[in-house]
Formats: sequence, C-alpha cells, structure tokens
Amino acid sequence: MLPIFEALMREQHLSRAAERLNMSQPAVSNALKRLRLEFEDDLFVRTARGLKPTQRAFDLHDRIQPALVSILDGFEDRGFEAETFSRTITIAMNHAVEYLWSGALLQAIRAQAPMAKLKVHPDYSDDIPNQLKAGHLSYAVDYNLLPEDQFSSIALAHEKLTLICSADHPKANSGFDIADFETLPQASLLRRSEWIRSKNSRRHTPLEYLMGEELPNRNVVVQVASFLSIPSIVASTDLIAVVPQQLADPLLQTGALCAHDLPFECPDVVLHLFWHKSRNRDPSHIWLLDLLKDRARVAFGAMPERQ
Repeated sequence: MLPIFEALMREQHLSRAAERLNMSQPAVSNALKRLRLEFEDDLFVRTARGLKPTQRAFDLHDRIQPALVSILDGFEDRGFEAETFSRTITIAMNHAVEYLWSGALLQAIRAQAPMAKLKVHPDYSDDIPNQLKAGHLSYAVDYNLLPEDQFSSIALAHEKLTLICSADHPKANSGFDIADFETLPQASLLRRSEWIRSKNSRRHTPLEYLMGEELPNRNVVVQVASFLSIPSIVASTDLIAVVPQQLADPLLQTGALCAHDLPFECPDVVLHLFWHKSRNRDPSHIWLLDLLKDRARVAFGAMPERQ
C-alpha cells in the first residue's frame, strides 16, 4: 500500500494516481480505505480539485518516503532504459537559471526519454534540503552550499557578474568607480529573507552571498523578484545594476545597455547541482546526471579550467 500512498501524495488526485500506478481507480480507492484504517486518519480530504493531504499524511510521507525510495531502488531492474523512463524530474532553480537552462534541458530529456516529465520549482523555498531528502525534489540548483554528509553535488556553471547601465547613462562610456557604485541609484534582486522566514544561510542575493561584509554600500531604489526584469528596467532608466553577464547579453547586443567590470574584486557565482545521497545508486540518476551536465555546458558554456 505504501507505493499507492506515495502516488496519492504526489498526484493528490485519485484518477491520476491510478494512472501513474497502472491500476484501476476502484483498486486505488479501496487501498486508500485500508490506509485510512491502518493509520486511523482520513489522510486525504476530497476537494473540488482532487485530494488534499491531512497533516498526518504529510508527517507520514516525510518519514516513509526516503525508506520507500531505497526499497524500490533495491528491486528496480538495473538495466535502465531511458526510452521507458516515465518519472517526473523535479528541480528547484532560480528564475534566471530556469530562463537560460530549462528549454535546452527539456529538449534533451524528451529526445532520450519521451515519457519523462519535467517540473521546475522556485529556489526561494526555505525547505529545499528537506524536500530533497524526502524525495519531493529530485535536484536543486543553487549558489549556496548544502551539508556534504547528506547531499552530493557537482559544479554546473560559473556566472560572471557585470555592472550594467543604459546606453545613454552619463557614465556609460567612462565606467564606474567605487564612489559611483555606492551613490548612484541601483536596481537589485529582492533578498530571499523577504520570501522566507526561518533563520538559515539561504537569505541573500548572489552579490551579498559572495561579498559578505565586504560588499560596498548601495543606493538601492528598486527591488524585484527576478533577475530577468532588471536589464530592461536599467535600459529605460538612470539606474545601474549588477546581473549575470548572460542575462544582459540580449540588450547589450541591441545597444540598449552598456556593461562594465565591477569597481571591486568579486568572484564568479558558482552554480551547484545538489541531490540527496540516497539517489547515488539509482541508474536513472546516473543517466540523468550526464544529461544535466551536458545541457549546462550548452546553456552556460564550458566550466573554466582549474587554476
């Protein structure tokens, strides 16, 4: 019954869970009745949109899912074939990475595994480590680091940060010094702490994360939820901003923007792909990891050589 419970938690819909399991809807409904008796709880409440898990169901899933993944992995046919792979690949990433990467990634996945599905989640959730551990997320892309004793990772890409301004900005040709950076009005990304409440390291913009206390003062006059809107805002105003180079490239090519080096030393943003260690022996993960790395090279360019 536990795989049925897992499917109901993922789909939160009786008929979709039955389809996922290749079972009849009455068989899944009967299994749900047995689960309710076993755990002495409704587990799922019917709504207009399907089934809403109770708090007891969420608690059970957090405890059961990691063990269920390990058990199913033990019985899984080791002769993995991408053509028959039909799972949903769930990845958390920020809007900029989604914009640059998800199209090429989906194209590659569908070319090799036409039955697979891709679901992209936002990266500002406070509970991403636990979602990876519980199996709600397959992967997460982030510039923050996760504990090495629980999670495996690879570096996907290095993103260079650049200072942008409109082409008709008074300093467009001369560039910016540190005094300009500290005083001129800026557009910036909304800090993660505006989205989430708990106290952890996932609270900063990339620039704040990289520079820490060494970040110069800034005159931030507008904050937005996504990097994607900043280049167009800067192109039509007297604001400056710090963004990943690739996001500025389209407007740089049209001549609407100018780009300059930052007036201080700043390392590149290193994007890491994280997954829970329980996935390491899953043959689908081994296949998918190669695909993810290949598509990252297409989207972000080759990783720089180690110095």
